[in-house]
Amino acid sequence: MNELEQRIREAFDDVVLPEEAKRATLEAYDRLACSDEVAGGPETPDQATGFAVSSSVAAAARRSRARVLRRVGFAMAACMALVAIGLGGFSAYATETAQIGIDVNPSIEIGVNRFDCVVSERAVNEDGAELLGQVSLVGKSYDEAMAALSQSELFMSYVGDDAYIEINVTSDDASQAESLTQASDAYLQTLPCRGSCHTVSVEDREEALAAGMGVGRYNAALELMELDSSVTLEECRSMTMRELRDRIAAAGGDAEDASTGMGEHHGQGSGNGMRGQGAGNGRRSHSGE
Repeated sequence: MNELEQRIREAFDDVVLPEEAKRATLEAYDRLACSDEVAGGPETPDQATGFAVSSSVAAAARRSRARVLRRVGFAMAACMALVAIGLGGFSAYATETAQIGIDVNPSIEIGVNRFDCVVSERAVNEDGAELLGQVSLVGKSYDEAMAALSQSELFMSYVGDDAYIEINVTSDDASQAESLTQASDAYLQTLPCRGSCHTVSVEDREEALAAGMGVGRYNAALELMELDSSVTLEECRSMTMRELRDRIAAAGGDAEDASTGMGEHHGQGSGNGMRGQGAGNGRRSHSGE
């Protein structure tokens, strides 16, 4: 193996692609290299004249083939590297790193990537499905997605003075969770209704979705059922967030889920926004004007 071949093979070491694709490319290169070695062998009689081809002509032909092979080899390595970069970039773009649940009466959840761009949207209830049927959020930045909701007549029809909206952020990346929570809190302050913003754990989110509810609605349902044992989870599913908070207040609980101050942030110690157990979850609350 000459220096050129060694360099080409080393270039493939850092290429992140399926091994089958890398192997097939290198095999194609080996076939080219082998054909060049055969063509560069001892002088042979010319088939048309029967005379031996001169050594200078043969050497020139070998050099020409070597240049072609070199170009092909580097082109193949470069193409594979570009493909790897492209696939890696697409994978990073398409990977969800955080989920944001929005509960008012429509309950929806959007997934964002590490760049805070929406890569998925999911309806948690029928009203949520109707909303997402009219508003497309995928491909927008998180701020743009929130703006799109504000421009939706259907969504805003649920967000009146007596409404209550809750936003919950889930992410293993604490920095992204904090950034999205701040952005959500800022969005809540633009709405005419009351609301709150929380960060919740992956486990709490999964528990709520398993119950067929957004985290905010599930959290309120658990609170109401604890105060009033006659209430069922099925009943809570059909209530708006405003109805749930009113029922909680009537049963002696906190009607606004501690939402007594605009942008108020509740501590990062114990308390998980679901049952008051766990750690590392924050709350922000907003009271509309």
